[in-house]
Amino acid sequence: MRKIKQLLENFNTLYIEEYKTTWVKTKLSTADDLLMVAKALKEHGLRTIATVSPTDFLEENVIEMNYFFEDLMTNRNCWLKCDVPRELDECEIESLTPLFKGANWHEREAYSMFGVRFLNHPDLRPIIVSQDFYDKTPFRKDFDWDAHDKNTVKNMQKIVDSFKAEEAEADKGIDAESSETVLNWGPTHPASGPIRLKVHCDGEDVIGIDPDIGFVWRALEHLVTKKDFVGAIVAVERLCFMDNVNSMTAYAQAVEEIANVEITEFAKWMRVLLGEVSRISSHAMGMGGFYNALGLHTVAMWNMDVREFFLDFLESYSGARIATAAVEPGGVRYGLQQNMLDELQLALDKFDATKDSVKDIFINNPTMKMRASKQGFISNLDVQDYSLCGVVARASGVKIDVRIDEPYAAYAEIKMDYVTQKDGSAKDRLINLFEELEQSVDIIKQAKRHIEEKIASGEFDPTKDQMVKVPKKLPRGEAISRVEWSRGEVLMHLVTEEKGTSPYRLKMKAPSFNHTMMLDKLLAGQTLSDIPLVFGSLYICQGDLDR
Repeated sequence: MRKIKQLLENFNTLYIEEYKTTWVKTKLSTADDLLMVAKALKEHGLRTIATVSPTDFLEENVIEMNYFFEDLMTNRNCWLKCDVPRELDECEIESLTPLFKGANWHEREAYSMFGVRFLNHPDLRPIIVSQDFYDKTPFRKDFDWDAHDKNTVKNMQKIVDSFKAEEAEADKGIDAESSETVLNWGPTHPASGPIRLKVHCDGEDVIGIDPDIGFVWRALEHLVTKKDFVGAIVAVERLCFMDNVNSMTAYAQAVEEIANVEITEFAKWMRVLLGEVSRISSHAMGMGGFYNALGLHTVAMWNMDVREFFLDFLESYSGARIATAAVEPGGVRYGLQQNMLDELQLALDKFDATKDSVKDIFINNPTMKMRASKQGFISNLDVQDYSLCGVVARASGVKIDVRIDEPYAAYAEIKMDYVTQKDGSAKDRLINLFEELEQSVDIIKQAKRHIEEKIASGEFDPTKDQMVKVPKKLPRGEAISRVEWSRGEVLMHLVTEEKGTSPYRLKMKAPSFNHTMMLDKLLAGQTLSDIPLVFGSLYICQGDLDR
């Protein structure tokens, strides 16, 4: 970290400070230096941009840009800030996409939501938002949501008209004598979910893919600002219900940091326990989704059977199987009773009794291995350049896992190692997913044993230790929080006002955004029949893709 600070001292900055053990935080005196500083950071090994997070400071009349640079190989990170004018005709900054491929969609998102123009961006089109939000900057503080919502019929017609115009334009560009065409894969394809892939193809051969996302956009980053700090949980957990616990933990940690609150040891261990159960729930769905995309539904049914036992535990703990609201700032929402641990033990026993059959029939399936081992290759450099994470990164041999690299909750006391493969194929991602299921079961067993021992010794009171008080009003501040979500790193950037009762700004960076960005690179030159296999192997969730 010292070398990063020394590097930054060569530029005009307002401050340079150590933020966390793995982060340096700095603000440039002028946005004109951004490109130069970014080049220097990349040359120094920070070749990944996790996300771009604008904050609209209405009273100061500026948009503050936040860039999060990461060195995945050595776990060194830099949080870089600079201001741009808020006036739309002056709100511009140099694009980092020519330098950092992973910045592409994040800059497009900032353009769509805040109106920031990125100079020299190769493809600065709106993303996520539907056509009725084009050029309207919905995440700016002075956007009139009520006025927009009054025109629902007109807004819907604008979306329909835009789609018809796009189809008519596509037809004009197609040579009637050629075999080239554009196919829409989704948004109602059984393997795609609510996403449309505009597949440019020549017969069966894929020329290129242009993903059209945002079909389930819910403006979550705006919705949290309309809730108090606890109520925001209902929006945060909707990042993706398949793993809602870990997204709530990421948000809660950011609130606790600004509030200067330390949660109890019991709550830390409960966050591990609940988080790994939630991860298993998601991974089981991920494995099922991989095979569903290939038209093979048996493994999904087998996994759903096992998953139900883990959902029984979540229901016994929170009263809900999916939308648990089990974690909030200050700890975990409920205490713990013995019958809940009994439910958890039944789930662990069920997994242990069935894992060998699942592995023999599906993971070691020769047909799957033969086909998936030849598709969807992602290299070590791809992981860094496109800011990939989680199963997708580790299946390419990249050893990154926030639970190890920047431990939170009680993970520093958990015995675990990186689960990796080496080739980065679709097959490797499936195998990695299954092995991480086994890892999560092992972590749950460690956490469960530790909690039981501490309860028996009287060090934990499971009916009182779950929560500490967090003030309803927070000071002015900001924090970033990272967790290892089921699909990889979730980074949340929280900004609060003085005596604020709700988040002023919450940026939620989630993995599926960057992973979907890879589809064109992975599928260009392949055939139409390869799309479901590669798409399924990327473990994409529409919730965190669209937010």
